[in-house]
Amino acid sequence: MGALAAVNAIGSDADGIDRAIAALPGSDSRGDVRILAGDLNATLDHPELRALLDRGYIDAADAVGVGLRPTWPALKRRALPVTIDHVLVDRRVRVEKVTVVQIPRTDHRAVIAVLRLPRH
Repeated sequence: MGALAAVNAIGSDADGIDRAIAALPGSDSRGDVRILAGDLNATLDHPELRALLDRGYIDAADAVGVGLRPTWPALKRRALPVTIDHVLVDRRVRVEKVTVVQIPRTDHRAVIAVLRLPRH
């Protein structure tokens, strides 16, 4: 079986966001397959997110060439659009497709990933 964690690193405090990302579990490519999904408040060039990726994950959107599709803000433009919502998958998972879609009444877009999990 696998482990899925919904992540929400909400906050405006950069140190708090960095600590929240650093506290997420790594994946050692043994045992349970791990998938982390949610609002990380971090782009792919964020050092703490890069360190998390180095601990056994790939960004699903990046794996299929859409890693820079903006996920925030989805409503009235109040900032430059950025990609801060992610689906991170254990390196054993094959990413088949990723779509970013508008969700009514929220300021984030949803990231939908079609994944193929490894056999035991």
